[in-house]
Amino acid sequence: MLEVINFYKFFDVADPRALGERWLGLAARNDLKGTLLLAPEGTNSTLAGESPALDAFLREIEPDCSLEDVIIKRMPVAKLPLPKLKLKVKPEIVTTGWNADWKANQGTFVSPKQFREMLDDPEVVVIDTRNDYEYYVGTFRGARVLPLNEFDQFEETLPALEDLRDRKIVTFCTGGIRCEKAVPLLKKKGFERVYQLQGGILNYFEELGGDDWEGECFVFDYRCSIKPDLSRGTFQFCESCGQPTRQGLCTECNAASYQPAFDGRRLEKGRHQDGSAGS
Repeated sequence: MLEVINFYKFFDVADPRALGERWLGLAARNDLKGTLLLAPEGTNSTLAGESPALDAFLREIEPDCSLEDVIIKRMPVAKLPLPKLKLKVKPEIVTTGWNADWKANQGTFVSPKQFREMLDDPEVVVIDTRNDYEYYVGTFRGARVLPLNEFDQFEETLPALEDLRDRKIVTFCTGGIRCEKAVPLLKKKGFERVYQLQGGILNYFEELGGDDWEGECFVFDYRCSIKPDLSRGTFQFCESCGQPTRQGLCTECNAASYQPAFDGRRLEKGRHQDGSAGS
């Protein structure tokens, strides 16, 4: 069976280039496609291939990066969503415009079941940390969205959250990694009761399905969106501007056509905040 997997882990990497080259060789040997992203603070990687080959790769990297506490998102696909295998070495595994200490984000996670309960708690404010073109496709019921086009703008939006300093806040994103940077920043800025959905939207879908979700979920590959049952969604990329649309007329640029297939160049240019198919 063909699958796409996404996983991230924060851990100290002495030589990201060397570790990345080792992983690249293992992935190539297992005939996998996707992106291996390494940084001094860890990895955020997305791979696709046959299930046994993915399992073999994960076993082979275990000595480098214990996956015991890692939520690995797995989704069956009809064809490989990522056309090539490549390595990226960057300063961070998710790009921010601030000095985010991921080690300050210990013990702030809530499970999907706890998160669902918090959605009904009037004392809790739920914040979507994703970009505008992502929550346009879908988000949780009652979530507060932010005017973001890139995640590195997150710090600039904090003045709009001043009224929440005394409230309990729970954040979410596609796979959890952006919240790992958002939560420490919020705490640094004086927001004391801040939590995040463990494993993000994808983990919620896997455990609880579409309860309290409105719409579909944007993903960073040719599928454009997925449904809560993890099947391919109805959105596609506009061939003119790259925005997600599910109509013949793009609501962003009014182009009369949309893109029916994956365009890696367009994603590389403007839809790759976390280097993955959805984090």
